[in-house]
Amino acid sequence: MNPIAKLLYAYRKHNKLTQKELGEALSVYDEEFKSVNTVTLSRWENSTTSPGLQKKKKLLYFLLAHDCLQCQECRSTIRECYENLYDSLQKIFTDNYQYIIGNLPEQKRDEYYFHVLGKNDPYREYVEHTVDIEKASNVPGYYIVSPKKLEQWCRYPSSFALICERKKQHLGHFVMLKLKINVAEDIVYHRRSELSLEEEDFCAINTKGTYYVHALYGCNPKIAALLNVEAYLHLFDCMETVDNVMIFSSRTDGMLLTKDYGIKEVASGKDETYGFEWHGMLSPVEDILFSDTVLKLVF
Repeated sequence: MNPIAKLLYAYRKHNKLTQKELGEALSVYDEEFKSVNTVTLSRWENSTTSPGLQKKKKLLYFLLAHDCLQCQECRSTIRECYENLYDSLQKIFTDNYQYIIGNLPEQKRDEYYFHVLGKNDPYREYVEHTVDIEKASNVPGYYIVSPKKLEQWCRYPSSFALICERKKQHLGHFVMLKLKINVAEDIVYHRRSELSLEEEDFCAINTKGTYYVHALYGCNPKIAALLNVEAYLHLFDCMETVDNVMIFSSRTDGMLLTKDYGIKEVASGKDETYGFEWHGMLSPVEDILFSDTVLKLVF
């Protein structure tokens, strides 16, 4: 059975619905499901046919809106899709973005190791590497976050902060910080510097907030794919307490890495102090988890 078939069957059984009852609920949810009947649902559940891309997306939104994550089988099925995303994502990154990401020699997948950035003393040194890389990736003088400040941000329980290393070499990092919704909005519209965060701006683990992608680097497409898969899994595991995902970028080439993955630009302009063109991106977490690209790859 494909993932959609598994989800439909598990959701119906969990909620004790007949195919007719589910079809009626879908038709009420969206006009696009008006023609869906028991024959169609039976074919979807048996993997005889599969809904088109947009129907598939709306179907996933319907299931989310109707508490499908309360069903453990549904949750496991969706999570498995992100676990299986690596190979496809690596190929896309290699084909399309290698000139942006880098092209260092690649090793076997199982030779890489992930560590939580800043929260374990043996890996604290990687915070300095992260700061150095982020300084080099931004306009000179703009990135003023110190290793101590970044380590503090990474230590908040709701932060997602991973580094990838091999033989003590820093190969990549992914840092997402969970911020209060109003704070994230101020940053995305450049009403406030992304580098001015203080303790009161962060959210607790179980508080609804916005994940701000502060830093992302991979020395080659394989590392970038590995880190992105971990981020997808984290967003899915936390999605009940995440409203949006936000990026503020001073790099125009970074837009190429986001436009196909559900991240939408909501604001842009020119920084008055440093003169760079900035881009504010903000999208609901489900738009990112169920972007067209991801749906095509694993659902």
